[in-house]
Amino acid sequence: MCSILEAELLQCIYVSFNLENDNSTWQDLLKGDKNALAKLMQSFFRPLANYGLRFTSDKELIKDSVQELFIVLWERRNQLATSVNLKSYLFTSFRRLLLRKIKKLHKTSTINLDPIYMESFSFVLGIDNKMIASEQAKILSKHFNELIAKLPARQKEVVYLKFFETLSREEISNVLEIAPQTVSNILQIALVKLKSATPESVWKLYKILLMLLFVKNIF
Repeated sequence: MCSILEAELLQCIYVSFNLENDNSTWQDLLKGDKNALAKLMQSFFRPLANYGLRFTSDKELIKDSVQELFIVLWERRNQLATSVNLKSYLFTSFRRLLLRKIKKLHKTSTINLDPIYMESFSFVLGIDNKMIASEQAKILSKHFNELIAKLPARQKEVVYLKFFETLSREEISNVLEIAPQTVSNILQIALVKLKSATPESVWKLYKILLMLLFVKNIF
């Protein structure tokens, strides 16, 4: 039997975006179909923008970066691969583009990006107050966020991409440009840390929280 709190959390699980790889739309884009470009922008603008918020709070920079990404795709459509993992490809390209822009703005062209900007990676797992009235659930979410905040930036990003963007191990590997086994190791270490700081009776509820997609979205 589920506890009342478990049932309350489970009722809030939903999928915010349907971002299945749309190969036909991609093929149409490559053929010069502007409607396909618009469709991809409509599907991916918000998740890419919210991913960008994990690196910077500059919303204009993020919007410009997303728009530039799709402009580049359109202009170079004749040079693009016909077979791609669309979601992974877009997240990988956007991450590179945004970090290059941040690097340029901060005039740090002589240093490696990851050690500097991965330190600022952050996200908030929360429960929409309109969906959940229980004070207990809100406290649970608050405590879980405190645990997440203690994770190193790289572990937070892997958790984010895995549970909030539902990327596979291989997709995360492509986005972060690290080996798939490294992704598995990072995720395992992060989950062990979270579990070790949590009573067994509460960990079951936290696993449900990891299924919730109520990430703070500004876009």
